[in-house]
Amino acid sequence: MGLDTFGIGVNQARADRAETLANKGDYAGAAYLYENLARSNKGSKRRTYLQKALNYYERAGDNASAARIRMGIANEAITTSNITTGEIAVLLPSSGVYAKAANAVRRGMESVHARQPEGKRPTLRYIDSSDSKLAGAIGEADSAAMIIGPLSKASVKHVVSKGKPNSTTITLNQVSDYSPKGVYQFGLSPIAEGEMIAEKAWTDGHRTTAIIYPDTSWGSRYEKGFRRSWKSLGGAVAGSVRYAQNSTSFGDKVKELMKNPADAVFIVAKPSKARQIRAQLLLAGGKSPAAYASSTAYDRRLYGHKDTNFENVWIPVLRWTVPGATSASIPSYQELESGGAINPGLAKFYAFGIDAMLLALNAGDISRGKVLKGATGDLSLDSNGVVRRNMLWLHYHNGTLTQHQPRSS
Repeated sequence: MGLDTFGIGVNQARADRAETLANKGDYAGAAYLYENLARSNKGSKRRTYLQKALNYYERAGDNASAARIRMGIANEAITTSNITTGEIAVLLPSSGVYAKAANAVRRGMESVHARQPEGKRPTLRYIDSSDSKLAGAIGEADSAAMIIGPLSKASVKHVVSKGKPNSTTITLNQVSDYSPKGVYQFGLSPIAEGEMIAEKAWTDGHRTTAIIYPDTSWGSRYEKGFRRSWKSLGGAVAGSVRYAQNSTSFGDKVKELMKNPADAVFIVAKPSKARQIRAQLLLAGGKSPAAYASSTAYDRRLYGHKDTNFENVWIPVLRWTVPGATSASIPSYQELESGGAINPGLAKFYAFGIDAMLLALNAGDISRGKVLKGATGDLSLDSNGVVRRNMLWLHYHNGTLTQHQPRSS
């Protein structure tokens, strides 16, 4: 995706904003915006933005950030080959807090692997990467043609900090915006999703927003990504409120949120709470702002049913969880469901596993700029070795859902 997710408008807005900050003497702020631009561009544009970021970090006296940018300029993502034979070492924990998620990831991976022709099907070797076994697992995986994993942030930090691995590695989490050569960081980042939602709202013409999110770590990550991207585009945040995770009433929070008018509201919530919040916004009277919700608000069971409480809400979702939206080239939700019990609460991890295997099988294609239509979204690799996801959008109008394909499709 040589351009940003929603076209040149976001690129130009960030560049203009960066120069405005530089003219005011905020060189660090300008450098951050150019670094953000470089992340979502390729080729000569990326190099231009990285050079501007480097220049402004140096003028700001931020030597650590300047060193990071120099690494980005020198450390282009490695071009590799598709893997059709040999061995893929899969590093997943068999115990601990990530065990259930890991099992869903494994099942998603195997559903793709089983579809490959026997002559073009690499061998999978599973290695336990539970916390106490991580170091040994990494050493054991070194002889494989490719590595998928590990899963936890702490274990991925360990991989990234080691530098260039012996085997091309697709991690199952993202801990930074730059990868060593041979490492592709792939994660389901709430921060990245928040940034994408902000870009969508900006491209839709909104300039002032309000944010309501839960007082949890995951809610804060969504809010951080959205706010960071929104401000970098020049948008204003009219209000921001947090609610307790166990809240059952949102009237007072919505009144507090709407004290200052906004063109749009960003709602971070699970399905039932998101609908309660939107219903309160609709009851607030006056001009009801457009709403954008985190993907956590999507409920697959409600697809195709009237949902009037979600009027004029935009929401990014995993393509795999939308009936009929999955490409024929990958296993559908129904296919995995028919093969045995599937836990709907772990749907994103099944989809994550599907896409991890797709990336492994098509590593050469994606490193040369191809976009893969995956279960979690359209997948592309940026020049820093980070896999970017462009998700399917749903819009609720008169209680009915319509699909809007990612720009990259």
